Amino acid sequence: MVRVTRPCLPAVVLALCLFGFHSAAQASDQSDKAAPFPVQLGGPFDLIDHFGERRTDRDFLGRYLLVFFGYANCPGICSAALPSMAAAVDALGDAADMVQPVLITVDPEWDTPQEMRRVLSELHPRLLGLTGEKEDLSAIREAYQVEVAKVGDDIFGKPIYSHGGFVYLMGPDGRLETVIPPILSPAQMATIIRSYLVPAG
Repeated sequence: MVRVTRPCLPAVVLALCLFGFHSAAQASDQSDKAAPFPVQLGGPFDLIDHFGERRTDRDFLGRYLLVFFGYANCPGICSAALPSMAAAVDALGDAADMVQPVLITVDPEWDTPQEMRRVLSELHPRLLGLTGEKEDLSAIREAYQVEVAKVGDDIFGKPIYSHGGFVYLMGPDGRLETVIPPILSPAQMATIIRSYLVPAG
């Protein structure tokens, strides 16, 4: 396997914060598309969706991916980020079909395809959950420089994790377009996403 040397995580996190908010402001002017993202994140994956079907990065070439790392029953940032992602996609109107929102789980033990399907279907019919073997999930987290740590258990004995908190917009070629802070409103998210969309044909 060829490994790409990337900046250390603290520097990446700082870059994401600054550039994400810069993109939010810049995207308000539709005639001024944001500059290319300065950090290379993302990569190939081979996972299982919440219908039990194998999914790879190649399945999504030609479409935009809106990617978030978390878990279906997360009581923290996921409970805000996932509904915001879903609402942002709806706010795109006719352009919504160009964007596939995706949750990549950090908790494959509890996030079975059945459990992810149950939770995500209530949020948005097109929100796709991806799970898989621990090694495969670890590899894709490394590609996005997402750190995960168990911080405890809830009252039902389910693990609680700290994990990455950004939404990644991947382009039709599989490359990172920009990173969106999940604290933005769905309307703000949609404005940023729309500024990157290139009509088919």
